[in-house]
Amino acid sequence: MRTAPRPADGPALLPPGGIGFLARGLLALALLAGFYLLALGIVGGLLAVDVLLAVNSAHPFGLGGLKVYAVSAVLAYPVLRTVFLTHRHKPAPEPLPGLSVGPAEQPVLWERVRQLADEYGTRAPDELRLVAEANAQVCEDVRLLGLLPGRRRMELGIPLLIGFNQAELDAVIAHELGHFGNKDTRIGGLTHSGRRAVAHTVHALHERAARNRAAHAAELAASAAVRRAKGRRTRTPQASGGVDQVLARIFAAYAGLYLTVSAAVSRRQEIAADLAAVRLVGRDATASALRRLPVIDTALEYHLHRYAMVGWEDGLLPLPGQVYGGLAHLLAEPGRREELGRLEPEAADAEHDPYDSHPPLPARIAAVESLPPDGRATTGSGPALALLSAPERTVAEVEAVTLPPESAGMTRLDWPELARRTGRARHAAGVDALRQAVGRDLPAAALLAEVMTGHLREIADRLPKSPQARAATGRAAREFTRPVLRSALSDLVLIVLADAGTADWDVSWAEPVRLRLPDAVARGLPAALDAAVADVPDRQPLRTLLADAGLPLPPAPC
Repeated sequence: MRTAPRPADGPALLPPGGIGFLARGLLALALLAGFYLLALGIVGGLLAVDVLLAVNSAHPFGLGGLKVYAVSAVLAYPVLRTVFLTHRHKPAPEPLPGLSVGPAEQPVLWERVRQLADEYGTRAPDELRLVAEANAQVCEDVRLLGLLPGRRRMELGIPLLIGFNQAELDAVIAHELGHFGNKDTRIGGLTHSGRRAVAHTVHALHERAARNRAAHAAELAASAAVRRAKGRRTRTPQASGGVDQVLARIFAAYAGLYLTVSAAVSRRQEIAADLAAVRLVGRDATASALRRLPVIDTALEYHLHRYAMVGWEDGLLPLPGQVYGGLAHLLAEPGRREELGRLEPEAADAEHDPYDSHPPLPARIAAVESLPPDGRATTGSGPALALLSAPERTVAEVEAVTLPPESAGMTRLDWPELARRTGRARHAAGVDALRQAVGRDLPAAALLAEVMTGHLREIADRLPKSPQARAATGRAAREFTRPVLRSALSDLVLIVLADAGTADWDVSWAEPVRLRLPDAVARGLPAALDAAVADVPDRQPLRTLLADAGLPLPPAPC
């Protein structure tokens, strides 16, 4: 692993670790304790009022005193119930679905991780998992509120290995090791517990307030109905959520403070981890990895939505390993590279959540690039996927453990056949609707001949209709059914052309899957379909178009 002198700290970056581990741990503990102290303070204040009344009042158990005690109980109960009684400890979050790989299975990748850990001076992870997300993260199973270290786990997204070069992947690994080295994972559980407790309480109080408001609104409505029945004037006061609404606002204010402070600390930790990556692998590799992270994430989303999962509803998937591995084809397409490259400046304009645990990505990139050059290049290191032993098999194994269970029974196809089968499936509904409308289970070409010689208006009337179309009559009815008939007829024509080999669906990484038609058919088909479904139908343009394409319609079946 290459090393270089430590670069000078730039003004926008913190020293390693930012706030010290002890200070961060105490702050996290104080924020969590403050949440419970707020609850105890509310209950204690109410109890103090009751005690003062009991001690100083001449009639502590008179009607007035009992009312005060009752109000105190009503106020204290929701606090005790939501904060101390209904909150239960939840186990640590389960790791993301992924493939756990040991040094025997992936020796080169493990060696890379261990080398970087040694250079940083921290303990390497005990487990390495390859996951499906375009992300990386680390966690540690600590004990005694983070005072004692525990088992460490690192998760690396397989899309990063597909899209990054080795220098960029080194920067991601070094960033995550920086979280280990700066002991961020030691206090992460404590911070998470505090956020969960605050969120639980605020949510529970808001739910109780909503129920109280609904009940109060029902009481007001019933009272108003009685007054109207007696001929009296009615008022419309606003329903109240009761004491729970007030308490929810108090705890929501503390939640805002908690999230603001804890998020600020987390953002400092992210900047410190970026600096760890700069020290280990260089300024340019770290900046390049940060800049390409949203690009890989967006490309993955697009690839899954437009390519890999297009046949999911029809039980079709690409060949094993290509659900994620196909991302490499998308990233390698020159036009796509240019298109994805334009996403980088757009990331700078994205609105940033003030409670986000990560600083805005443009700010992180600017902070890293503000450091002086260190002479370590990002190119020439080879693709990160080459660090895996049997990369194609490994990607397929990650896919097998991260896709939903129902994928196991799906048909696996190569990309051209997947495009063909999913393309046909898009038009199957229109063809099936026409078969039902004509009342005959005919092959596509024979069905088209039947439709072209039949009474289109009657066929259109038997196609599926919306409630508005069913209620319409006359010209309005025809206007409702015309687009339905045109769409179904278009589906049928395209299927007939595909069956004859005149048209076919194909996959291109430069654009989504689409049907390739002869130029003359593509130009003339829209107008021919419009003429066929007009008020005065003219089916000759469509017949001529199909005949010119080598598909003269056969006579309608008897």
